[in-house]
Amino acid sequence: MRRPLFSRIYLIRLRQVLAITVVWMLLAALDVVNSLAIWEGALSIRVQPGSFGRALMLALVGAGLAGLLSGGLLVFFLRERFRQLPFGLTVLLNSGLVSLLNAGITLAVLILAARWMPSSRPDAPLLGQLLHQPGPGMLLRHYLFWLLLAVLTIFALHVNEKYGPGVLRELILGKYHHPRQEERIFMFLDVKGSTVLAERLGHLRFHSLLNAYYRDITIPIINSEGEIYQYVGDMIVVSWSMEKGLHHANCVRCFYRVMETIQRNANRYRELYGLVPEFKAGLHCGEVTTGEIGVIKKDIVYSGDVLNTTARIQSICNKFRVKILLSKYLLEKLNLPPHGFLPKRMGVIELKGKRQKVELYTFQESMDVEQLPPVLSN
Repeated sequence: MRRPLFSRIYLIRLRQVLAITVVWMLLAALDVVNSLAIWEGALSIRVQPGSFGRALMLALVGAGLAGLLSGGLLVFFLRERFRQLPFGLTVLLNSGLVSLLNAGITLAVLILAARWMPSSRPDAPLLGQLLHQPGPGMLLRHYLFWLLLAVLTIFALHVNEKYGPGVLRELILGKYHHPRQEERIFMFLDVKGSTVLAERLGHLRFHSLLNAYYRDITIPIINSEGEIYQYVGDMIVVSWSMEKGLHHANCVRCFYRVMETIQRNANRYRELYGLVPEFKAGLHCGEVTTGEIGVIKKDIVYSGDVLNTTARIQSICNKFRVKILLSKYLLEKLNLPPHGFLPKRMGVIELKGKRQKVELYTFQESMDVEQLPPVLSN
């Protein structure tokens, strides 16, 4: 399969950098306004109108550069660099490095601009005085300001990573505060023979295998516009809105992208674990109720019969000796032939615990994933 020219995961990270930049610029502007109130109130220092405008512009320029440079460093490099460390130590190292860099960037902007800022006079703004005679107090305050912003940013990125891209924004806006009904697509992707693998590798090595497997398949899931809903032991639950899942058959394409990724890394798995993980998937769609749930620990939960049906469809893969099964209900919505997929009817079966029978399909085993048309990520 031809890979997208630009992975969606990089686009997501670029949006995160831009969001960090915008938020930091807004907070820097508020800091200038707060400083103005302190200067004129507590310190009785008269601020010239032109000086305030220039100070505000410099703060925005400094925060903008800090957001782009430090935010980019944090999102693209530092988080991955320290991911294996304990979370507390990760926060300490990341926030320390980012705040030092931010303070250096903004101070450099202020010092370079000192030539055209007002000279130090009794009636000049405090910022103008400190530009020409920076003291320990200013440097300490400046560093603490960026240290606090760095810590808050890292925690926001961690929450966003826990719930998935875009969910933090929807939580803040209260989208899931009241339950809502929506139609979604689900894929239950399960590692085959996990019990045997755990006994063969031992629990620690099997955990390491799962961690490597989940890390590898995250990019193809994101590139297929999927949302990682849950990790349930050796199974991962992926979800799509109907629009994103049906677009270019993303929900089915995701399975074959995962397959291609694992095949591409087969040698690494053999070297580290002596095997290549195999998996099976069940897909279905239907109406679910979505909302926040929990008291001590809150989470966003999908509830509805569609999840139980999808799990049972996935469990029947071994019975038919296939790697993927999906319901006719989903297949009819996909309009697959233009996308190169070749569906194969497996029959009508009655799922355990359900009165209504479900017609299941798979795809021809002879289908080469290289035949799938490329999709450029949005």
